[in-house]
Amino acid sequence: MKELKLFIMAAEKSGDSHAGELVSALSEKYNLTLTGTGGPDLLRLGQKQLYDVNDLSVIGVDEAIRKLRFLFKVRDRLLEELNENRPDAVVLVDYPGFNLRFAKEVKKLGIPVIFFISPTFWAWNYKRVYKLRDYCDLVICIYPFEEDILLKEGVNAKYVGNPLKTQIKFKCESKEDFLEKGNFDKSSKIIGMLPGSRKREIESLLPVMINAAIALPEFEFVVGAADGVDEEYIKDKIKGTKIRFATNLTHDIMKYSDILWVCSGTATLESAIVGTPLILLYKTGFLTYFLGKIFYRLKYIGMPNIIMNKAVIPELVQSDATPFNLVKFTEKILSNIDTVKADLVKVGEYFPDVDAAEAAAGEIYSFMEKIGTENSTILYRSKSIKL
Repeated sequence: MKELKLFIMAAEKSGDSHAGELVSALSEKYNLTLTGTGGPDLLRLGQKQLYDVNDLSVIGVDEAIRKLRFLFKVRDRLLEELNENRPDAVVLVDYPGFNLRFAKEVKKLGIPVIFFISPTFWAWNYKRVYKLRDYCDLVICIYPFEEDILLKEGVNAKYVGNPLKTQIKFKCESKEDFLEKGNFDKSSKIIGMLPGSRKREIESLLPVMINAAIALPEFEFVVGAADGVDEEYIKDKIKGTKIRFATNLTHDIMKYSDILWVCSGTATLESAIVGTPLILLYKTGFLTYFLGKIFYRLKYIGMPNIIMNKAVIPELVQSDATPFNLVKFTEKILSNIDTVKADLVKVGEYFPDVDAAEAAAGEIYSFMEKIGTENSTILYRSKSIKL
């Protein structure tokens, strides 16, 4: 089996998860040596980590500005590592604000750059397309329309399907199993609360969810927490309420709840693919929201609505993300739940049932084989000329 040294730059929990699936697929083709940044998934797969995702993750322009000096330090440290221990390729996972600038510097070093999970240039900052073209050798897309646009702009882009289709896994065998493990009343309706994976998200959205839950005594509630989340903060906030807490059961909460309250992000699309009605909540800093109002190009922020081009799920954004509105839209969904579920089925059907990580690994393998052949040809010609 061939050796392959990869530098992987994952800076968010979702990116770590996606990269972990990719590495698992690539390990069937290569003996891998991994360095870079990541989280628990990449760490378990043997990555030498220079920074953890918890240190790198930022929400919006406001937080990025506050972390700017630190992020410059990160960039310099990573470039130093690339100079000292040159990999066969650099894989940049999402995180476009940093990664596109980093790609420019990596390109100067002559190291192949693979961008895994294309930036959402179609929603925000179309000029990123030209950075992808100029600084990246291969761009892997998870939405079909991205490949079409990028190819027309001269980007070497490949659509591989959406990784969420295969990453969604359940630990409970059935709803009955879930209800039993959670000690729920089997006759009650359950609302799942997913306030995000970042501290700032949880701090801004969890109080809204808790206050809405208090106003809905006829429901049972469970709040889910992902790996690395400050569990004690959540437990302290829900103390004295009837809200239950569950860790590492996020997908089960998505599947077996009757309704979900979800922080905008990856979990929104996951919930829609699973098919459970949900309400999206989003709060960010003033500067990020202000710039978004100016530059954001789409009507919706949630991928289920973007895909369907209509309001399949309610979006409670910024000042609209209140307990009152959360209660109101929960009751509205309950009165129209069959229609909502039918639309969510269409969201799930939008993506083919393919293993995106396996497909991405295949594209990377083909790419590395191609540049390996080209480099061998160049080396052969160079030696021939010298002779």
